[in-house]
Amino acid sequence: MTMTINSITDYELPGLGPCVRLVNAQPVLPVLKAAMSGWPLAECPRQSSEPDICVWGKDGGFWQQAPALPKGMWLDTSVGAACSVIADVAGAFLRHHTDYVGLHCGSAEINGQLVIFPESHRAGKSTLTAAFAAAGYRVFGDDVVALTPKGEGVSLGIAPRLRLPLPRAIDEAFQDFVATHQGPSDSRYGYLKLDETLLANHGDKRPIGAIILIDRDSNITTPQLTSLQHGEGLWQLLKQNFADTLSDHELITKFLPLVKRIPCFLLRYSDAYNAAEFVGRNLEGALKAQSIAYLSPSCTAAAPTAPALDRDDKRCWRACKTAHEYPLGNELFVIIEEGGAIHRMNVTSRAIWLLLQNEALDIGELSETLTGFFMPVSREQVTKDVAELLGQFLSAGLIEAVKCPN
Repeated sequence: MTMTINSITDYELPGLGPCVRLVNAQPVLPVLKAAMSGWPLAECPRQSSEPDICVWGKDGGFWQQAPALPKGMWLDTSVGAACSVIADVAGAFLRHHTDYVGLHCGSAEINGQLVIFPESHRAGKSTLTAAFAAAGYRVFGDDVVALTPKGEGVSLGIAPRLRLPLPRAIDEAFQDFVATHQGPSDSRYGYLKLDETLLANHGDKRPIGAIILIDRDSNITTPQLTSLQHGEGLWQLLKQNFADTLSDHELITKFLPLVKRIPCFLLRYSDAYNAAEFVGRNLEGALKAQSIAYLSPSCTAAAPTAPALDRDDKRCWRACKTAHEYPLGNELFVIIEEGGAIHRMNVTSRAIWLLLQNEALDIGELSETLTGFFMPVSREQVTKDVAELLGQFLSAGLIEAVKCPN
Protein backbone atom coordinates (compact mmCIF):
# COMPACT_ATOMS: atom_id res chain seq x y z
CA MET A 1 0.00 0.00 0.00
CA THR A 2 1.41 3.39 -1.03
CA MET A 3 0.88 6.35 1.25
CA THR A 4 0.57 9.86 -0.16
CA ILE A 5 2.54 12.40 1.83
CA ASN A 6 1.00 15.85 1.60
CA SER A 7 3.29 18.82 1.07
CA ILE A 8 1.52 21.66 2.88
CA THR A 9 3.02 25.15 2.91
CA ASP A 10 1.48 28.50 3.92
CA TYR A 11 2.45 31.88 2.46
CA GLU A 12 1.99 35.50 3.44
CA LEU A 13 1.80 38.78 1.56
CA PRO A 14 2.56 42.34 2.73
CA GLY A 15 -0.71 44.01 3.65
CA LEU A 16 -2.49 40.68 4.14
CA GLY A 17 -0.37 38.40 6.28
CA PRO A 18 -0.82 34.61 5.94
CA CYS A 19 -3.38 34.13 3.20
CA VAL A 20 -2.46 31.27 0.81
CA ARG A 21 -1.95 27.54 1.35
CA LEU A 22 -0.51 25.18 -1.27
CA VAL A 23 -1.11 21.46 -0.79
CA ASN A 24 0.88 19.31 -3.22
CA ALA A 25 0.69 22.31 -5.53
CA GLN A 26 4.25 23.63 -5.55
CA PRO A 27 4.29 24.16 -9.36
CA VAL A 28 1.98 27.11 -8.73
CA LEU A 29 4.53 28.87 -6.50
CA PRO A 30 7.07 30.05 -9.14
CA VAL A 31 4.22 31.31 -11.31
CA LEU A 32 2.80 33.35 -8.44
CA LYS A 33 6.21 34.79 -7.57
CA ALA A 34 6.89 35.78 -11.18
CA ALA A 35 3.42 37.25 -11.78
CA MET A 36 3.48 39.13 -8.46
CA SER A 37 7.06 40.33 -8.60
CA GLY A 38 6.04 43.63 -7.07
CA TRP A 39 4.11 41.96 -4.23
CA PRO A 40 6.52 39.40 -2.75
CA LEU A 41 5.00 36.12 -1.58
CA ALA A 42 6.94 34.61 1.33
CA GLU A 43 6.71 31.30 3.16
CA CYS A 44 5.44 31.59 6.73
CA PRO A 45 4.85 29.17 9.63
CA ARG A 46 2.01 26.76 9.02
CA GLN A 47 -1.20 28.24 10.35
CA SER A 48 -3.39 26.43 12.87
CA SER A 49 -6.45 27.22 10.77
CA GLU A 50 -6.68 26.92 7.00
CA PRO A 51 -6.09 30.22 5.12
CA ASP A 52 -8.95 31.55 3.02
CA ILE A 53 -7.21 30.74 -0.27
CA CYS A 54 -6.12 27.13 -0.76
CA VAL A 55 -4.84 25.20 -3.77
CA TRP A 56 -4.55 21.41 -3.93
CA GLY A 57 -2.62 19.55 -6.60
CA LYS A 58 -4.90 16.81 -7.87
CA ASP A 59 -5.16 14.50 -10.89
CA GLY A 60 -2.66 16.41 -12.98
CA GLY A 61 -4.24 19.79 -12.28
CA PHE A 62 -5.27 21.98 -9.36
CA TRP A 63 -8.33 22.47 -7.20
CA GLN A 64 -8.77 25.90 -5.63
CA GLN A 65 -11.10 27.26 -2.97
CA ALA A 66 -11.51 30.84 -1.74
CA PRO A 67 -14.30 33.10 -0.41
CA ALA A 68 -15.18 33.94 -4.01
CA LEU A 69 -15.13 30.21 -4.90
CA PRO A 70 -17.00 28.51 -2.03
CA LYS A 71 -17.69 25.43 -4.18
CA GLY A 72 -14.16 25.34 -5.52
CA MET A 73 -12.81 25.43 -9.06
CA TRP A 74 -10.80 22.98 -11.16
CA LEU A 75 -7.85 24.49 -13.03
CA ASP A 76 -5.79 22.47 -15.46
CA THR A 77 -2.52 24.47 -15.48
CA SER A 78 -0.30 26.15 -12.92
CA VAL A 79 -0.77 29.46 -14.77
CA GLY A 80 -4.55 29.09 -14.63
CA ALA A 81 -4.36 28.34 -10.90
CA ALA A 82 -2.09 31.36 -10.34
CA CYS A 83 -4.52 33.61 -12.24
CA SER A 84 -7.32 32.52 -9.94
CA VAL A 85 -5.24 32.93 -6.78
CA ILE A 86 -4.11 36.41 -7.83
CA ALA A 87 -7.70 37.52 -8.37
CA ASP A 88 -8.57 36.24 -4.90
CA VAL A 89 -5.64 37.89 -3.09
CA ALA A 90 -6.49 41.19 -4.80
CA GLY A 91 -10.04 40.87 -3.50
CA ALA A 92 -8.74 39.97 -0.04
CA PHE A 93 -6.50 43.04 0.00
CA LEU A 94 -9.44 45.34 -0.77
CA ARG A 95 -11.58 43.67 1.91
CA HIS A 96 -8.80 44.19 4.44
CA HIS A 97 -8.38 47.87 3.50
CA THR A 98 -11.91 49.21 3.74
CA ASP A 99 -10.79 52.81 3.22
CA TYR A 100 -9.67 51.90 -0.32
CA VAL A 101 -11.93 51.46 -3.35
CA GLY A 102 -10.84 48.93 -5.94
CA LEU A 103 -11.00 50.19 -9.52
CA HIS A 104 -11.32 47.72 -12.40
CA CYS A 105 -8.86 49.37 -14.76
CA GLY A 106 -5.45 49.42 -16.34
CA SER A 107 -2.98 52.13 -15.34
CA ALA A 108 0.33 53.72 -16.25
CA GLU A 109 2.48 56.46 -14.72
CA ILE A 110 3.17 59.50 -16.89
CA ASN A 111 5.20 62.39 -15.45
CA GLY A 112 4.52 61.35 -11.87
CA GLN A 113 0.76 61.02 -12.33
CA LEU A 114 -1.38 57.98 -12.93
CA VAL A 115 -3.44 57.58 -16.07
CA ILE A 116 -6.21 55.02 -15.58
CA PHE A 117 -8.30 53.37 -18.28
CA PRO A 118 -11.39 51.59 -16.92
CA GLU A 119 -12.57 48.25 -18.24
CA SER A 120 -14.46 48.41 -21.52
CA HIS A 121 -15.75 45.25 -23.19
CA ARG A 122 -12.89 43.66 -25.19
CA ALA A 123 -11.22 47.04 -25.68
CA GLY A 124 -7.86 45.58 -24.65
CA LYS A 125 -6.95 47.29 -21.37
CA SER A 126 -4.43 44.55 -20.47
CA THR A 127 -2.75 44.79 -23.86
CA LEU A 128 -2.72 48.58 -23.62
CA THR A 129 -1.18 48.40 -20.14
CA ALA A 130 1.54 46.11 -21.45
CA ALA A 131 2.07 48.49 -24.38
CA PHE A 132 2.68 51.37 -21.94
CA ALA A 133 5.39 49.24 -20.31
CA ALA A 134 6.85 48.52 -23.75
CA ALA A 135 6.88 52.27 -24.42
CA GLY A 136 8.94 52.79 -21.26
CA TYR A 137 6.23 53.83 -18.77
CA ARG A 138 5.90 52.25 -15.33
CA VAL A 139 2.58 50.46 -14.95
CA PHE A 140 0.52 50.04 -11.79
CA GLY A 141 -1.48 47.03 -12.96
CA ASP A 142 -3.70 45.93 -15.80
CA ASP A 143 -6.78 44.89 -13.84
CA VAL A 144 -6.99 46.40 -10.34
CA VAL A 145 -5.82 49.67 -8.84
CA ALA A 146 -6.76 50.70 -5.30
CA LEU A 147 -7.97 54.27 -4.82
CA THR A 148 -7.17 56.05 -1.55
CA PRO A 149 -9.49 58.60 0.09
CA LYS A 150 -7.05 61.29 -1.13
CA GLY A 151 -7.48 60.26 -4.76
CA GLU A 152 -4.19 58.39 -5.15
CA GLY A 153 -3.85 55.15 -7.06
CA VAL A 154 -2.13 52.29 -5.21
CA SER A 155 -0.32 49.51 -7.02
CA LEU A 156 -0.82 45.92 -5.92
CA GLY A 157 2.38 44.89 -7.68
CA ILE A 158 0.82 42.45 -10.15
CA ALA A 159 2.28 42.19 -13.67
CA PRO A 160 0.11 42.56 -16.80
CA ARG A 161 -1.43 39.35 -18.12
CA LEU A 162 -1.87 38.99 -21.88
CA ARG A 163 -4.31 36.80 -23.73
CA LEU A 164 -2.45 34.38 -26.00
CA PRO A 165 -1.64 34.05 -28.79
CA LEU A 166 -0.98 37.71 -29.50
CA PRO A 167 -2.62 39.13 -32.64
CA ARG A 168 -0.23 39.00 -35.58
CA ALA A 169 -1.07 42.58 -36.53
CA ILE A 170 0.42 44.19 -33.41
CA ASP A 171 3.45 46.45 -33.72
CA GLU A 172 6.76 44.63 -34.24
CA ALA A 173 8.47 46.57 -31.44
CA PHE A 174 5.71 45.49 -29.05
CA GLN A 175 6.06 41.86 -30.16
CA ASP A 176 9.78 42.02 -29.48
CA PHE A 177 9.16 43.51 -26.03
CA VAL A 178 6.72 40.75 -25.12
CA ALA A 179 9.10 38.08 -26.35
CA THR A 180 11.96 39.58 -24.33
CA HIS A 181 9.84 39.96 -21.18
CA GLN A 182 7.84 36.75 -21.42
CA GLY A 183 7.03 35.37 -17.99
CA PRO A 184 5.06 32.23 -17.09
CA SER A 185 2.43 31.28 -19.64
CA ASP A 186 0.15 28.53 -20.91
CA SER A 187 -1.88 28.27 -24.10
CA ARG A 188 -4.35 30.95 -22.94
CA TYR A 189 -2.53 33.53 -20.86
CA GLY A 190 0.97 34.85 -20.29
CA TYR A 191 2.36 37.22 -17.65
CA LEU A 192 5.05 39.75 -18.44
CA LYS A 193 8.27 39.64 -16.45
CA LEU A 194 8.93 43.27 -15.49
CA ASP A 195 11.45 44.82 -13.12
CA GLU A 196 10.64 47.67 -10.73
CA THR A 197 11.39 50.31 -13.38
CA LEU A 198 8.39 49.08 -15.39
CA LEU A 199 6.14 47.63 -12.65
CA ALA A 200 5.29 49.61 -9.53
CA ASN A 201 5.86 47.79 -6.27
CA HIS A 202 3.04 46.88 -3.95
CA GLY A 203 1.93 49.97 -2.05
CA ASP A 204 3.44 52.53 -4.41
CA LYS A 205 1.12 55.53 -4.77
CA ARG A 206 0.63 58.22 -7.38
CA PRO A 207 -2.08 60.88 -7.78
CA ILE A 208 -4.67 60.15 -10.48
CA GLY A 209 -3.93 62.53 -13.36
CA ALA A 210 -6.44 61.50 -16.03
CA ILE A 211 -9.17 59.02 -16.88
CA ILE A 212 -9.00 57.58 -20.38
CA LEU A 213 -11.92 55.65 -21.84
CA ILE A 214 -10.67 53.28 -24.53
CA ASP A 215 -12.20 52.18 -27.80
CA ARG A 216 -10.24 49.74 -29.96
CA ASP A 217 -11.21 49.98 -33.63
CA SER A 218 -9.29 48.19 -36.37
CA ASN A 219 -10.30 50.90 -38.85
CA ILE A 220 -8.42 53.63 -36.97
CA THR A 221 -5.12 54.40 -38.70
CA THR A 222 -3.84 57.01 -36.21
CA PRO A 223 -4.68 57.10 -32.48
CA GLN A 224 -7.22 59.76 -31.51
CA LEU A 225 -7.48 61.40 -28.08
CA THR A 226 -10.65 63.42 -27.52
CA SER A 227 -11.54 65.46 -24.45
CA LEU A 228 -14.79 64.37 -22.76
CA GLN A 229 -17.18 65.81 -20.23
CA HIS A 230 -16.23 64.92 -16.64
CA GLY A 231 -19.43 62.93 -16.30
CA GLU A 232 -18.06 60.23 -18.61
CA GLY A 233 -15.22 59.53 -16.18
CA LEU A 234 -17.52 59.55 -13.16
CA TRP A 235 -19.92 57.15 -14.83
CA GLN A 236 -17.14 54.68 -15.64
CA LEU A 237 -15.79 54.77 -12.08
CA LEU A 238 -19.28 54.16 -10.73
CA LYS A 239 -19.61 51.11 -13.00
CA GLN A 240 -16.06 49.72 -12.86
CA ASN A 241 -15.25 49.22 -9.21
CA PHE A 242 -15.22 46.42 -6.66
CA ALA A 243 -16.93 48.24 -3.79
CA ASP A 244 -19.83 45.82 -3.43
CA THR A 245 -20.59 46.97 0.12
CA LEU A 246 -20.91 50.67 -0.80
CA SER A 247 -24.09 52.27 -2.11
CA ASP A 248 -24.14 54.52 -5.15
CA HIS A 249 -24.55 57.46 -2.78
CA GLU A 250 -21.37 56.53 -0.90
CA LEU A 251 -19.46 55.87 -4.12
CA ILE A 252 -20.39 59.13 -5.78
CA THR A 253 -19.31 61.11 -2.72
CA LYS A 254 -15.90 59.40 -3.00
CA PHE A 255 -15.48 59.80 -6.76
CA LEU A 256 -17.02 63.22 -7.38
CA PRO A 257 -14.21 65.36 -5.85
CA LEU A 258 -11.64 63.36 -7.82
CA VAL A 259 -13.45 63.59 -11.15
CA LYS A 260 -14.10 67.31 -10.79
CA ARG A 261 -10.38 68.07 -10.82
CA ILE A 262 -9.01 65.64 -13.40
CA PRO A 263 -9.59 65.50 -17.16
CA CYS A 264 -11.30 62.67 -19.00
CA PHE A 265 -10.53 61.54 -22.56
CA LEU A 266 -11.64 59.04 -25.15
CA LEU A 267 -8.77 57.14 -26.79
CA ARG A 268 -9.63 55.46 -30.08
CA TYR A 269 -6.93 53.23 -31.54
CA SER A 270 -6.16 50.04 -33.40
CA ASP A 271 -2.58 49.32 -32.32
CA ALA A 272 -1.92 49.38 -28.57
CA TYR A 273 1.79 50.23 -28.77
CA ASN A 274 1.20 53.19 -31.08
CA ALA A 275 -1.60 54.33 -28.79
CA ALA A 276 0.60 54.18 -25.68
CA GLU A 277 3.35 56.21 -27.35
CA PHE A 278 0.77 58.69 -28.66
CA VAL A 279 -0.80 59.24 -25.23
CA GLY A 280 2.59 59.67 -23.62
CA ARG A 281 3.56 62.35 -26.14
CA ASN A 282 0.27 64.21 -26.38
CA LEU A 283 -1.64 63.91 -23.13
CA GLU A 284 -0.71 67.30 -21.73
CA GLY A 285 -1.38 69.12 -24.99
CA ALA A 286 -4.70 67.38 -25.53
CA LEU A 287 -6.57 69.41 -22.89
CA LYS A 288 -9.20 71.43 -24.68
CA ALA A 289 -12.16 73.47 -23.52
CA GLN A 290 -15.55 71.89 -24.02
CA SER A 291 -18.31 73.74 -25.84
CA ILE A 292 -21.95 73.32 -24.88
CA ALA A 293 -24.20 72.05 -27.65
CA TYR A 294 -27.57 70.35 -27.96
CA LEU A 295 -27.24 66.66 -27.07
CA SER A 296 -29.75 63.89 -27.58
CA PRO A 297 -31.43 63.25 -24.23
CA SER A 298 -29.61 60.89 -21.93
CA CYS A 299 -30.85 59.50 -18.67
CA THR A 300 -28.92 56.34 -17.87
CA ALA A 301 -31.24 54.77 -15.38
CA ALA A 302 -32.58 51.45 -14.16
CA ALA A 303 -34.58 50.96 -17.39
CA PRO A 304 -32.61 52.58 -20.27
CA THR A 305 -34.80 50.84 -22.88
CA ALA A 306 -38.07 52.22 -21.50
CA PRO A 307 -40.67 53.02 -24.19
CA ALA A 308 -41.11 56.63 -25.24
CA LEU A 309 -44.31 58.47 -24.48
CA ASP A 310 -46.68 59.27 -27.32
CA ARG A 311 -45.70 62.65 -28.76
CA ASP A 312 -49.35 63.76 -28.49
CA ASP A 313 -49.56 62.81 -24.79
CA LYS A 314 -51.37 65.69 -23.06
CA ARG A 315 -50.53 64.80 -19.47
CA CYS A 316 -48.52 67.21 -17.38
CA TRP A 317 -45.49 66.02 -15.48
CA ARG A 318 -43.50 67.15 -12.49
CA ALA A 319 -40.28 65.93 -10.91
CA CYS A 320 -40.48 63.67 -7.89
CA LYS A 321 -38.65 64.75 -4.79
CA THR A 322 -35.05 63.61 -4.81
CA ALA A 323 -32.84 62.44 -1.96
CA HIS A 324 -29.57 63.54 -3.57
CA GLU A 325 -28.42 65.58 -6.57
CA TYR A 326 -24.80 65.85 -7.75
CA PRO A 327 -24.02 68.44 -10.44
CA LEU A 328 -20.88 67.87 -12.49
CA GLY A 329 -20.17 70.37 -15.26
CA ASN A 330 -23.13 70.29 -17.63
CA GLU A 331 -24.41 67.02 -16.24
CA LEU A 332 -26.40 66.02 -13.20
CA PHE A 333 -26.41 62.73 -11.27
CA VAL A 334 -29.60 62.03 -9.35
CA ILE A 335 -30.48 59.40 -6.74
CA ILE A 336 -34.25 59.45 -6.30
CA GLU A 337 -34.25 57.77 -2.89
CA GLU A 338 -31.77 56.61 -0.27
CA GLY A 339 -30.06 53.45 -1.53
CA GLY A 340 -31.74 53.73 -4.94
CA ALA A 341 -30.27 53.63 -8.42
CA ILE A 342 -28.26 56.53 -9.76
CA HIS A 343 -29.40 58.38 -12.89
CA ARG A 344 -27.12 60.35 -15.15
CA MET A 345 -28.47 63.39 -17.00
CA ASN A 346 -26.71 65.33 -19.73
CA VAL A 347 -27.27 69.02 -20.50
CA THR A 348 -30.61 68.40 -22.25
CA SER A 349 -32.14 65.94 -19.81
CA ARG A 350 -30.91 68.10 -16.93
CA ALA A 351 -32.70 71.10 -18.43
CA ILE A 352 -35.97 69.14 -18.59
CA TRP A 353 -35.47 67.89 -15.05
CA LEU A 354 -34.96 71.42 -13.72
CA LEU A 355 -38.01 72.71 -15.60
CA LEU A 356 -40.17 69.97 -14.11
CA GLN A 357 -38.90 70.78 -10.64
CA ASN A 358 -40.29 74.32 -11.00
CA GLU A 359 -43.66 73.62 -12.63
CA ALA A 360 -45.81 70.93 -14.19
CA LEU A 361 -45.48 70.86 -17.99
CA ASP A 362 -46.62 68.65 -20.86
CA ILE A 363 -44.58 67.41 -23.85
CA GLY A 364 -45.61 70.34 -26.03
CA GLU A 365 -44.63 72.98 -23.48
CA LEU A 366 -41.30 71.33 -22.76
CA SER A 367 -40.55 71.00 -26.49
CA GLU A 368 -41.37 74.63 -27.15
CA THR A 369 -39.08 75.81 -24.35
CA LEU A 370 -36.16 73.60 -25.40
CA THR A 371 -36.51 74.47 -29.10
CA GLY A 372 -36.07 78.12 -28.25
CA PHE A 373 -33.07 77.37 -26.04
CA PHE A 374 -31.25 75.00 -28.44
CA MET A 375 -31.96 76.69 -31.77
CA PRO A 376 -31.47 75.83 -34.63
CA VAL A 377 -32.51 72.27 -33.61
CA SER A 378 -35.89 71.46 -35.16
CA ARG A 379 -39.07 71.32 -33.09
CA GLU A 380 -39.80 67.84 -34.47
CA GLN A 381 -36.45 66.50 -33.25
CA VAL A 382 -36.83 68.07 -29.83
CA THR A 383 -40.37 66.69 -29.40
CA LYS A 384 -39.16 63.21 -30.30
CA ASP A 385 -36.32 63.44 -27.80
CA VAL A 386 -38.54 64.83 -25.05
CA ALA A 387 -41.03 61.97 -25.50
CA GLU A 388 -38.20 59.43 -25.24
CA LEU A 389 -36.70 61.08 -22.20
CA LEU A 390 -39.99 61.37 -20.32
CA GLY A 391 -40.54 57.66 -20.97
CA GLN A 392 -37.20 56.95 -19.30
CA PHE A 393 -37.95 59.34 -16.44
CA LEU A 394 -41.34 57.73 -15.84
CA SER A 395 -39.97 54.19 -15.89
CA ALA A 396 -37.23 55.18 -13.43
CA GLY A 397 -39.69 56.82 -11.05
CA LEU A 398 -38.24 60.29 -11.52
CA ILE A 399 -41.50 62.01 -12.58
CA GLU A 400 -45.20 61.70 -11.90
CA ALA A 401 -48.31 62.79 -13.76
CA VAL A 402 -50.27 65.64 -12.14
CA LYS A 403 -53.26 67.77 -12.97
CA CYS A 404 -52.35 70.37 -15.57
CA PRO A 405 -52.51 74.02 -14.47
CA ASN A 406 -55.52 75.93 -15.77
